[in-house]
Amino acid sequence: MSQPERKKLANRFEQDDEVSRAVREAVHRALAEHKRKSNSIAVWRNGRVVILQSHEIPVEEPTKKSESHQ
Repeated sequence: MSQPERKKLANRFEQDDEVSRAVREAVHRALAEHKRKSNSIAVWRNGRVVILQSHEIPVEEPTKKSESHQ
């Protein structure tokens, strides 16, 4: 990777709020889709893998701040 490419990549990760928001939104969409399609998901709880059925998937409404950045 060239030096300019490294700087570009480093600058991208310096924008932590933007990256974090994008990851949260992607997870929200994935959880909502699993719930909508009645698919289960695996989560980590108390040191164990637990399977949640679709009706158990906690899907929160997106915040106003997230909606305004779409």
